[in-house]
Amino acid sequence: MALQRLHDPVLEHDWHAVYLASELKDQPVGVIILGERVALYRSSRGVHAMQDLCVHRGAMLSKGWVKDDVLVCPYHGWQYDSSGQCVCIPAQPKGEKIPLRAKAVTYACEEKYGFIWVCIGEPAAPIPHFEEFANPEYHPLPCGPYKVAAAGTRVIENFTDFAHLMFVHQDLLGHPDYAELPDFQVVKEEDRIYIENIPIFQPVAHSGSDKSEGTTYVYMKEVYRPLSARLSKADPSNGQTLWIMLTVLPVAAEECVVFMMVSRNYAYDVDDANFIKFQDIVFEQDARVIETQKPELLPLDLQVELNHKVDRFSIAYRRWLKELGVVVGTV
Repeated sequence: MALQRLHDPVLEHDWHAVYLASELKDQPVGVIILGERVALYRSSRGVHAMQDLCVHRGAMLSKGWVKDDVLVCPYHGWQYDSSGQCVCIPAQPKGEKIPLRAKAVTYACEEKYGFIWVCIGEPAAPIPHFEEFANPEYHPLPCGPYKVAAAGTRVIENFTDFAHLMFVHQDLLGHPDYAELPDFQVVKEEDRIYIENIPIFQPVAHSGSDKSEGTTYVYMKEVYRPLSARLSKADPSNGQTLWIMLTVLPVAAEECVVFMMVSRNYAYDVDDANFIKFQDIVFEQDARVIETQKPELLPLDLQVELNHKVDRFSIAYRRWLKELGVVVGTV
């Protein structure tokens, strides 16, 4: 597959969840970030990422293997340590010095929240810490990956939208008879935009809820990076709260992969698989619509599409992207 390397002054310096940590085992794997092929592998010292390219003859390092904590190219057996330096060229006579240019490009790589995160630029900030996703007492559950044939910005804007819940997720997260939204304001801070105290009637209560007829949950939603967001929805009658983190890996301008983390403070006796299955169903419903939207890239010019006052959060998101200077996934 021919790839176009995408350049973005913001997204290149962000952390992107790229793989389920539980799936990265003995063998290296390849992922694509902004059109760049990246090889991931695990050693005794942790997780590592480097450009998926052997500097010798351009073979994909992700097709090789890990031996004694180094990544081995499948073509000629060149071996790269975690710093990217080639430490062995099997065909070279013993005792000869390995050329200094024999080095792979490496990237910042961390394991957190059950995902492997990579930044292909210089990280602008650490991966944010959220107690509800870091503390095992809340049963944090990685969900996905979900492949979407759409711009990552479209996915995040969908996350900011409440008015679709009653139609896209009818009889699950909303109902047309309860489509009217309350007045709300968007709060903008230096590193995030958010809304809170939004009541939404949900016909199907959370797994493990004591409400058989559904209930009205109170939402908080925030976007804390251009392609990362989270929400909480709480039952005010008993404090039962579900948290969701959503982060999008931009593969290409109109292609992305979505990862989610779900946590809760109740129903620990309920099978975790129920919560994952629910997210699978809900996101599939979202993706079916997102993949049909035109234009495919998110318009930052607010005159291109008709906006309504109920779209305040998505309007704030578009303005924030423009202010930050995000290029990929926008038009």
